[in-house]
Amino acid sequence: MPTAIALLAALFAMIAIYEMLPVATSVRNRQFDVIRGAASADDPNAGRALPFWRVILLPLNPLLAAILPARLREGVCQKLYWANFSGSWLGWNEVEFWGVSLAAAAATFVLLLKTPIVAVLGALIAAIMPYILLRNAARKVERSLVRELPDALYLIALMTSVGIVLPDALRRLADAPHRSVFSNWLQIALARSHGGSLVAAIRAEAELAGAPRLVAMATKLELIETRGASGSVDLLRALADDQAREYRQEAERRAKGIGSELLFPIMICFFFPYLFVVAAPLFANIIQLFVTR
Repeated sequence: MPTAIALLAALFAMIAIYEMLPVATSVRNRQFDVIRGAASADDPNAGRALPFWRVILLPLNPLLAAILPARLREGVCQKLYWANFSGSWLGWNEVEFWGVSLAAAAATFVLLLKTPIVAVLGALIAAIMPYILLRNAARKVERSLVRELPDALYLIALMTSVGIVLPDALRRLADAPHRSVFSNWLQIALARSHGGSLVAAIRAEAELAGAPRLVAMATKLELIETRGASGSVDLLRALADDQAREYRQEAERRAKGIGSELLFPIMICFFFPYLFVVAAPLFANIIQLFVTR
């Protein structure tokens, strides 16, 4: 009990100090340059005060940056890329993400330490929960973009059929008044082209996003741009047909696997609560009844 009170007092003291002297994101710009390879001027959160709980995790960043495998970092980078489109996990990088996962696991383990098995299980759940939240946010955006991709390609094919060259058709789609995930993504590629080849910028952006369908689309767009106007409409329509067919096949595959995806939430939200709240006390009373006799 005295230890818990001391920890709470220290926590309140740290919060009070932070409120008086907030740590701005600009303090960490050099560190972000090393981890993300981005210039500090491109950081949209520069100069904005970080939340207190993120400030206390900053000491973990250099250690995690040194020991994290490249595969884990790349996977989280791709999911952060898509999650940012939905407005979630803004200003995060892969090192901070794994830092909060590690901190959540450690805090849960310490809180449940009186029961070691429960502490280990709770730490594992706390460690994977940030990844589950990030994956869900990224998956929603990716699926929205894949759903919009065939219609966007059909529209590009329609514009090229009336004499609009491919780069201009892509720019018109990016600047369309009706905003969509795909048009927003094209806007990013357009901004990073810096007046150069838009198709090449789309290819680079697709590789950065780690989306196989976008990479395949960019490769075929490069082929279409190389061939010029000859047969470009047919190639674009064939590309749109391929994307629509792949999306339909993936939707059917997800529909077949929905039962296995629902198994885990059903176990966590229904079975285990029923087991601990209803079944366990019931069986305990039955066993106690036989023992007393």
